[in-house]
Amino acid sequence: MNKGRVIEEHKTNYIISTEDGELVATVRGSFFDTEEFPKVGDWVLCSEVANNKAVIEEILPRTSTIVRKSANTEIPQIILANVDLIFIVMGMDGDFNLSRLERYLLLASQSNVRAVVILNKADKVEDVDRYINETKAVTGENPVHAVSALTGEGMEILLTYFKSDTTIVLLGSSGAGKSTITNWLLREDKQSVASVRTDDSRGRHTTTSRQLFSLPTGGFLIDTPGMRELGISESSTDDEDDVFATIEALSNECQFNNCDHEKSKGCAGLEAIAHGKVTERQLKNYHKLKQERLHEESKYNEELAVKANLQQKKLIQKRVGVLRKKNFGREEE
Repeated sequence: MNKGRVIEEHKTNYIISTEDGELVATVRGSFFDTEEFPKVGDWVLCSEVANNKAVIEEILPRTSTIVRKSANTEIPQIILANVDLIFIVMGMDGDFNLSRLERYLLLASQSNVRAVVILNKADKVEDVDRYINETKAVTGENPVHAVSALTGEGMEILLTYFKSDTTIVLLGSSGAGKSTITNWLLREDKQSVASVRTDDSRGRHTTTSRQLFSLPTGGFLIDTPGMRELGISESSTDDEDDVFATIEALSNECQFNNCDHEKSKGCAGLEAIAHGKVTERQLKNYHKLKQERLHEESKYNEELAVKANLQQKKLIQKRVGVLRKKNFGREEE
């Protein structure tokens, strides 16, 4: 049997890289019994059949997995395997979104994989330092680098993270510049690149599947399509503590145990915002994750389902109130 690594995953087959070249492979029927299929980054054992075709017999033990919830189901989904480092790519244009960045950081924390934040498109903005400082306010100890994949500015720093056996994955939304970064690191135009829309800086999904590349300078790089839904699987209190440690700690200092952290008297969170210790955006994102967690748990608990229903109704009523005030406020005054 041959040992190889999955470098591409398609609906019915895989591309396996071996010492003797690339093979197009399928899986044994037993994989359909367990429904644990190979993923890009997996090391596998396969039997070569003929004409560069093979059958995958076994998935070798994984050192790490990147897991998210599927956009269509609630089942946690392994999307990548054997990754050593995550490059979270975010453009310094309309793609710049700190709340989304926090969700990527949470994904990295849940996967136990170190993350580095790459702020791309430095050539598009004048005040790069402002973007760096705002980003560092939420990244903690995770490094932040500002680059321009288009001009090559600052890109050399990325090469320092690659060793001969290091695998790094690029994660980020469509239009962030992941394919351009991939082409720069590979020193050739392997990935197609399309312009982004000028109104919202969104890309057009030029990368359609996850692909693993060997870098000429050593190491491996995985490029990914932009994820429409970055699901957070089985978010635990520890995960939230990692990303929102300050807010979690402040919750214990509130005057009331059931403080809603929105308008309750004696709320330590609101007081922290007033003193600049916490931003409104951080508190808003914290509420969002808490709501998602309650929604997940309510599927298996009738009492929690009623609670989640009430919270949803309150949220709708609040939004209606805001719209009424916005549209009819002048007449009421």
